[in-house]
Amino acid sequence: MKMRYTYIFFLISCLFSSMLEVYGTGENYNQVGAQGIGMGNIYFFSDYSNGLNTSSIATFSKSNLTRVNFAPQFSSNIGGMDDKDITVSSFSFSFPVGESKAVSFGLSPYTRSEIRLLESNGYTISQNSSNFIDHALNSYSEYQFYGGISNFSTSLSVGLGENNNFAFKFNTLFGNQIQMDKIVVSTFDAFNDSTEYNFVEQDSTSKVVLNQFSGYSIQFDWMSKINKHEFGISVTSMGPMNVFYRKYYDMYIYPDQYNPYDRYFMNLTSGDDLLSYDPYYSKNIKEDIKFIPNILSRIDDIKLGYHYQIDNRGIVFELHKDGMFQNSSLQVNDINILNNSKPQSVSYHFGYYNRYDNSRISFFNSINLRLGAYYKEYDFDNSEEATDFALTFGIGFAINDYLNLIDVGVRLGQRNYTLFETENYITGNLSINIGERWFLR
Repeated sequence: MKMRYTYIFFLISCLFSSMLEVYGTGENYNQVGAQGIGMGNIYFFSDYSNGLNTSSIATFSKSNLTRVNFAPQFSSNIGGMDDKDITVSSFSFSFPVGESKAVSFGLSPYTRSEIRLLESNGYTISQNSSNFIDHALNSYSEYQFYGGISNFSTSLSVGLGENNNFAFKFNTLFGNQIQMDKIVVSTFDAFNDSTEYNFVEQDSTSKVVLNQFSGYSIQFDWMSKINKHEFGISVTSMGPMNVFYRKYYDMYIYPDQYNPYDRYFMNLTSGDDLLSYDPYYSKNIKEDIKFIPNILSRIDDIKLGYHYQIDNRGIVFELHKDGMFQNSSLQVNDINILNNSKPQSVSYHFGYYNRYDNSRISFFNSINLRLGAYYKEYDFDNSEEATDFALTFGIGFAINDYLNLIDVGVRLGQRNYTLFETENYITGNLSINIGERWFLR
């Protein structure tokens, strides 16, 4: 174990991508929307008068409207190499099916890894090390990872009275991930003054792994309110995860069919690029279990929350514990990235908000100001650790009698690793929630 991590230590990232992307099947994406991000990355509670939080499925039953939520995300590093990205973090659609009952569908990333790693110096092989080597050689490795697991969710939210809300969510997990390992062997080419040299590539070998994931998880949420106090709990249990594993070697393209030496490696960006080729080796890895009898032993995420409200102001506290369970099918070599299991994490969240209602103009109902912070600790499958601390702030607008909600949340944080460099980052989320009275009677 120590040898493997020592080897990774000498890799440098060509992108700012977080080093969390080299664990498990990539960095885990939680389902916290822009509203919750502004209040310390919280999951449960809302500062709107209608009680709706677009990331908390238990609150969906509080709205009798058909709602569509679209959430793009902007991310950037602070310092180091310039790296910026804009992605769609989630999309959801919900509608009422009765009084205080709502069904929703959503699509969001579950894990992602879009990262390229280069060995910083490589290894030098002396020409005197063997009678078969005429020149000194250099060998270095390159790693690329693309893709991950996505989540298509279906949920049912039910309100029992005015103070209790329950929700059940079924997460369908699916997706493709490509892992490419390349070894480049070069000779030394010295300049005339014999004090400098460069590398002349002589040969390369490449291994490509395509993993196709399919599985599911189930989630239970409950929220209860007593006077000015509100409580929340969420538990997610992992079902079986199946992986269709395919391995390829030296995927070349030959521009000149009559010249086998004129070739270059395929530029692979998705699993579709490989489907027309026969793999060197393939295997269908299935996690054969009876899920219901083992549901409690497969709990992966637990969230606890508390909300105290005074008029239009409030404070929130939450505790999240994630990554508690490891699927056995993901422990097979070449499934997890660099054979690293996903980390466990525990995080503490604090938020404050102040809502300013506008009763004079029906079009513009309220403006919500939010502040918060969170602290997260990561525990890997060895003695290595990492921490993540961020300050958050946000703003929200309720428009047209709370039909439409617009939220912006920003995180400004720093991750510290035992093995890697410190990461400074900023992320911004925009959530646009549009309500319609399609199913009102």
